[in-house]
Amino acid sequence: MDRRQRVLNLVLPRGRTGVEIGPLAHPLILKSDGDVLYADHMPTDALRHHYRQHPTLGPSGIDGIVPVDIVLGEGGLPRALGNRGPVDYIVASHVVEHIPDPLGWLAEAATTLREGGVFCLVVPDKRFTFDHFRTPTSVGALIAARLAGLRQPPLSIVYEHFARACAIDRTAVWQGRPVAMRPLTGGPAAAFEAVERIARDGSYTDVHCSVFTPFGFAAVLEEVLSLGLLPFECAALEPTRAREDEFFVLLRKRSEMAPMERAASVPRLDPRRHDALPKPRLGARLAAALGRRGTP
Repeated sequence: MDRRQRVLNLVLPRGRTGVEIGPLAHPLILKSDGDVLYADHMPTDALRHHYRQHPTLGPSGIDGIVPVDIVLGEGGLPRALGNRGPVDYIVASHVVEHIPDPLGWLAEAATTLREGGVFCLVVPDKRFTFDHFRTPTSVGALIAARLAGLRQPPLSIVYEHFARACAIDRTAVWQGRPVAMRPLTGGPAAAFEAVERIARDGSYTDVHCSVFTPFGFAAVLEEVLSLGLLPFECAALEPTRAREDEFFVLLRKRSEMAPMERAASVPRLDPRRHDALPKPRLGARLAAALGRRGTP
């Protein structure tokens, strides 16, 4: 089952109204699937100009960026959606990790959902991405971002991105092979120069503000929900599948009458499978041993 079908199975868009945030050239919900509005932070032409040099899109791929129906600005999705809301579902793939204040963003989006509406998140698993060497985001960091009302990534997070982002062989990680620290952006020295410059000019730098494993996300979500910080319950959490690099979360807007214990219930995940790095396969260990011994 491909990732698009997994999302379709979670949100069931047929006969419902929804929003997909940041689809670019790869929407998960097609117009033929149901009544969906595409939302992004720029109009279509501006997005195509912005991504014209992007390594995964570039000049030949920017025409595939789908027309934007809703431009997100001040006031976020509620203001941009206006009288076209409320909606039945929201989909956001590889978006939440870019948001400086994820709790505030999720709570804001919840106001556009009907009671019982769902928010489907597709989240990168840091173990198998360039965030491999980053420290997982804590509840404390999320709460601090919410109380501060962050509108751009803090310098501490920008530094961590530039210092630790590395090229990762996902297949090697899944096979349990060690990953070399090969910084994409120059490592600590370049990271320090970057945050010094950003501190001077106040420019916005797009980085992954939060990083998770499936187990870590589940633990954080359970605590956040138990504190009543989000008007959701966890309807599903599908951990990262073998050889993939993302997991799927389905949040359902809960009734105000729902018991808090039920609202805070999150599927239990095995930390040995969904938090720790995969262990080396027997074949990989044998190959490594043969490599150390040499061959005649």
